[in-house]
Amino acid sequence: MDTDNHNKLLLVHSARDILVVCGSVFRGICSLRNLSNVDHVIYFSDSNGEKSYVASTEEGVSVVGVMSYYTVGGVQLPVFLVGKGFGGHDCTKLIATRILQDYHEWVVFDSIIEASAVQAASFVRAYLHDFRFAFTDNKFVYFLFSRTLGTQDMRVFTVIARMCENDHSYYSYTELQLNCSATNKYNKAQAAFVGEPGQVLAKNLSSSNPNVKVSDQDKVLFVTFTSDEDPHSSAMCMYPLQAINDQFEQLTKACYLKHGMINDKSVVYSPYANKPDESCGYHPNVKSDNYKCGAEFLPSPLASKAEFALSAEPSVVHKTRLTAVAVAVEMGHAVGFLGTASGKVLKVHLSASSKGHEQELGEGTGDEVNKNLLFDSSREHLFITTREKISKVPVQACHLKTSCQDCVSMKDPYCGWCVLEGKCSQKKDCGRSTERNTWLWSPDQKCVEIQTFDPPNLSCKKTQQVKRRDCWQLLYVKQHNHKQIILIQYLSG
Repeated sequence: MDTDNHNKLLLVHSARDILVVCGSVFRGICSLRNLSNVDHVIYFSDSNGEKSYVASTEEGVSVVGVMSYYTVGGVQLPVFLVGKGFGGHDCTKLIATRILQDYHEWVVFDSIIEASAVQAASFVRAYLHDFRFAFTDNKFVYFLFSRTLGTQDMRVFTVIARMCENDHSYYSYTELQLNCSATNKYNKAQAAFVGEPGQVLAKNLSSSNPNVKVSDQDKVLFVTFTSDEDPHSSAMCMYPLQAINDQFEQLTKACYLKHGMINDKSVVYSPYANKPDESCGYHPNVKSDNYKCGAEFLPSPLASKAEFALSAEPSVVHKTRLTAVAVAVEMGHAVGFLGTASGKVLKVHLSASSKGHEQELGEGTGDEVNKNLLFDSSREHLFITTREKISKVPVQACHLKTSCQDCVSMKDPYCGWCVLEGKCSQKKDCGRSTERNTWLWSPDQKCVEIQTFDPPNLSCKKTQQVKRRDCWQLLYVKQHNHKQIILIQYLSG
């Protein structure tokens, strides 16, 4: 796209091998391109009027989207859902469902759902929605954004909204406030990532969330935040997706069955309504799980009150703005990659017992890292984007360290010292690494150290067993080319 047409949204529809490209020109219209050859435009039309305006004309308005489906008349149609803030010349849809093919009276990129509850022109300007992330999981669609409470209260807080993927009327749209720190010091979401936590972090999250059991296969939402209270500080908080969903279930059941009350406290309200507290009541037609996706006679939309927010303590705090996040699992441990406003990407061992140790990944560009960090299919490389540059960097550089001490000083979960080969490497690149103590993991901070020999002297022509002392055992000493070859084994304990 040309330099005056800012890319607002890029989405991949892998099943059809197409790329959705939404820009800022012509009031934010999109095109379809061949994913294998992005220069090949499959579809573009600037003559369909307002129905085709998808993104925003303004560079500062954030737009997010996610691929989904829409079933009508037994036919499953490809669509994408879009969440965006409000620009001066934008259409007023807070959330829209856009079709990716012509179907009857609908044309490509047409908005095919009219749900006034979350699309009214009267609120989009007042609430200052700033969308940062969207994803689908287990037949739900989620949007992460920050907003105010409206014109009377301009404090900003972060919200995750959820609705059923097959809810064609948005009846199930519900918002849950997310707090980062007990006092919600870090109040404004910047970027997010959904991924598995690995065995160690899953165990840590389970112990800190007694009502939620997190396994290494479960999903966790990792979010970076900035602070209006301290503009020079930012943080990352983690929310198990099961904890988020449990909170959503409590919200809807409280509204449908308990007049919006939990433990004699009102926990929900209707956002964007003139009388927000008059939405909930007892509905005798509602059974426990029959209306998870709402219904026309049920109140919609819903939102949690601040007292019922889901809170988490920061796992990373930094004195710079964290603009991006991605998480991988190595050796059962979660490793976070955090982009910054200064163009750096920091690698942090999230499941370490002592937080704070970090490395810089690659060379900083000086330009702010965009909110989407992406792994390649092998998860061996990370794509880092800034305003004018895309970089592909390896997630580890173990081989650059040539001594055991340098290797373990990194505390890098990807790396370890390969004892028998004398190199710093990933475990899979170390021969015989499945044998005990032949690969010394970097975060363990242990290297081979010869402490004593017994006997202290030995003829170079003689081979014999040498007794171990402390934590090391000599397996053999052998003469070769007038030199002694000493093979030792580390003994834990």
